[in-house]
Amino acid sequence: MQRVNWKSTGMTFLVAAVVASFAAVTAYVTLKPYFQQKIMDVSALHIEERANRQRTVFDDVRAIEFAAERSFARRLAALEGVDISAEFERLFPLYGDGTRRSAPELFDGQAAVDGDYTYGMGAFIPALDDLSAERQRLLIAAYHTVRQHGEAINPRIDNLYFFTRHNDLIIFGPQREDRLEYYRMNAPADFDFQTEMLAQVVEPENNPTGVTACTPLSRLIYVNDGSALTTGCHTPIRTGGRHLGAFGVTISMQNYLANAIVDVEPNSENMILTRDGEMIAHRNLLLLDELTPEAVAQASAASNANELGRAIRADGRDSGVTMTTDGRILAFARIDTPGWYFVITRPAWLIHSRASQVSALVFLFSFFGVFTQAIILAALRWNKRRRRPTAGSIGQLANA
Repeated sequence: MQRVNWKSTGMTFLVAAVVASFAAVTAYVTLKPYFQQKIMDVSALHIEERANRQRTVFDDVRAIEFAAERSFARRLAALEGVDISAEFERLFPLYGDGTRRSAPELFDGQAAVDGDYTYGMGAFIPALDDLSAERQRLLIAAYHTVRQHGEAINPRIDNLYFFTRHNDLIIFGPQREDRLEYYRMNAPADFDFQTEMLAQVVEPENNPTGVTACTPLSRLIYVNDGSALTTGCHTPIRTGGRHLGAFGVTISMQNYLANAIVDVEPNSENMILTRDGEMIAHRNLLLLDELTPEAVAQASAASNANELGRAIRADGRDSGVTMTTDGRILAFARIDTPGWYFVITRPAWLIHSRASQVSALVFLFSFFGVFTQAIILAALRWNKRRRRPTAGSIGQLANA
């Protein structure tokens, strides 16, 4: 019985391993760009579909405020030259500190003699000597616009308000837990919100074209401890070159943006950022009882939002897919009305993983293919040598 030639077998094994390794490395180098492009193409399609969902939210807000703007213009024109002082006194009586606040029944609920019903309204009008008839008509037109349009969009959007440079504020918000008491009762007589982002984003110097503009995450102006962060979208109202005020809605991140963040693909992370990388929505912010600036800062740091913002600015497109310097696949799409970006990130190791999986299969098939072929060839050679006639057998045949 012939012994196994271990040396030959070992050489066969080594040759098979070398050939298979070469094939696997070649496959990895060849397939890595393919999988990178494939993942980026899929990401591009996915980001557009997801961003379109969010665009509909803000397109809805823009349509609501556009409708309110047209309604307000009609009402203001109809009040031209009309004495509305009695109605103004009824709706916004003096409060005792020189300011005017909405009558309590406008929030609690009041039925009119004609069957109309008013509820959920609050207002703050600061103590100013300049309460002209023109300004009164403007505020009455705004009041009726906010009331009727606010009811029409509730509860799809639970608030609508109008404000001016004079710190006048008229708001519809029947579901607010605070019952709008800050504006109706507790705000100081010198309450001033002109330095807040909601006022700044509609000023002509900051918004010369008069488009709907949204704020970054910021606190509600009646919350003094910095919690309860929200965003607001506002449409400036201008006529004849004059800035009259703005209509706006406040959007709670938890209520309106949660679905965009929770509905996430495996090995992916969704978020909404400003162009500068400021965090608007992130999974770490969804379940918090209080959405504080500290929590937003921690979420920004955890996702390295500054790097994502830098990558978006460097790319320059409104939507696309790119690679970040910290090893992530970044898909982004601009949401036009607020100017934010819906972002999906995936780790770059997904490309390596998929290319490596295929390369491993190539290695296995190549190795066993080469090794099996070598064994078969060796067996054929051995069988051929075994059957070949020897010199002694040939002599025996001759003698016979």
